[in-house]
Amino acid sequence: MIDWPESLVQELAAKRAIIFIGAGISSGSVSRNNPEVRPPTWNKLLESAGERFKRADGEFIKKLLDSDKLLDAAEVIFHGVPPADKRNFFVGQFATPDFLSSKCHAAIQGINPKIVITTNYDQIYEKQCDALLAGRGYSVKKFNDADLLDCVRSSDNLIIKAHGCISSPGNLILNRSDYYSLKKQNAGFYSVLDGLLTVSTVLFLGCSMSDPDIQLVLENTNISAPSAHTHYAVMPEGGHAALKSAMESAYNIKILEYNSEDNHSRLLEGLEELKILVDSERALAV
Repeated sequence: MIDWPESLVQELAAKRAIIFIGAGISSGSVSRNNPEVRPPTWNKLLESAGERFKRADGEFIKKLLDSDKLLDAAEVIFHGVPPADKRNFFVGQFATPDFLSSKCHAAIQGINPKIVITTNYDQIYEKQCDALLAGRGYSVKKFNDADLLDCVRSSDNLIIKAHGCISSPGNLILNRSDYYSLKKQNAGFYSVLDGLLTVSTVLFLGCSMSDPDIQLVLENTNISAPSAHTHYAVMPEGGHAALKSAMESAYNIKILEYNSEDNHSRLLEGLEELKILVDSERALAV
């Protein structure tokens, strides 16, 4: 089981904590029409793209993927690919399969955080929350939406799509060039994101923590506004102690580990237990 800190439970109960969802949460979902089809991991997505667009430099791409240089691999794979072909590829990967939400998505919604941030392109969590229609108590905003801050301040729960959404496949953050354009053209998004991570406790779920967006913002906030209150990242057991220590020091993150055997079933058990703890804390506050 996951040893949930009391302070994190209290922050979630008061809706002051943010939950950050990565690709690991979507990996438990399946297609409505074919239970063998699941949302691709980043590596699988780029492998499929390399095969689709028949890149001649396959060995070089494989070396980049094996060394976790995903931004560079994406840069090489999609270099020169026509926008329409790129769009069709991503629609086929994330929209066409009609993925169903998983029990992990349901548990996260049950915790009922005010803000969920995700780097996932899919709309699985939005469907779980019935957030694709207005008036359901949720707002969904992408990095390039001008009214993001208004939604942060509103009474609705907010889902922030930090890397874009398959609903707008022409505006996905994928490679190093995209990151540069994002920072140059959407500086206001980073100001909001930086502010949210400075004043809020963040619980990272299903994230590898190698995302440059996450690293940059966490490093900046840890340097500019150091705090005794840490963020939290739920990760499988087995990481090297030196790397975990460096991550905790650089990003002000405490790693909460779980046993990943049985297809990560203990992660779901942990999230369901967290929901119970948060519900109990809220009941005491009434």
